[in-house]
Amino acid sequence: MNSRAFFLSLICCCLVFSQISCSRSKGKVIKDKVPLSHVMGTVVINSEPAQNVMIDCVPLSPIAEKRPQFGTSFRAVTESDGTFSLSTYSRGDGIPYGQYAVLFRKLEQKPSGEIDLLGGQYSDIQKPYLKIKVEEGEELDLGEIALKQPANTGK
Repeated sequence: MNSRAFFLSLICCCLVFSQISCSRSKGKVIKDKVPLSHVMGTVVINSEPAQNVMIDCVPLSPIAEKRPQFGTSFRAVTESDGTFSLSTYSRGDGIPYGQYAVLFRKLEQKPSGEIDLLGGQYSDIQKPYLKIKVEEGEELDLGEIALKQPANTGK
């Protein structure tokens, strides 16, 4: 084998191995995932689609996911059209079955700190605005969730 053919073979092998190693390192593999159910909906504030509303689902009963890095609350942020899909392991993949308190906040940065433009009225775990029951393997569409922004918080 001449040196040019050897060199080309070596380059091809390097390219193949680099592709294999890059494709394996795309994301952290999460082992022992629990079954999830898709939960989605649309948030409107004062009858308008609400972008960047933070949604937290806090378990009210024991759930299948026991690891604290995944099982303390499940989150989503609304898109520009107000839609959201809750997540556990990756964006929009769903949440484990169980009962949840659903909390809503629309945060804005001010020089004095972060404020909730909804006045905190939808983020009290003791008096949640919405409670849901997620069934194993069933999709749950919460439909339109209508919130009101207090007049004194600005828009």
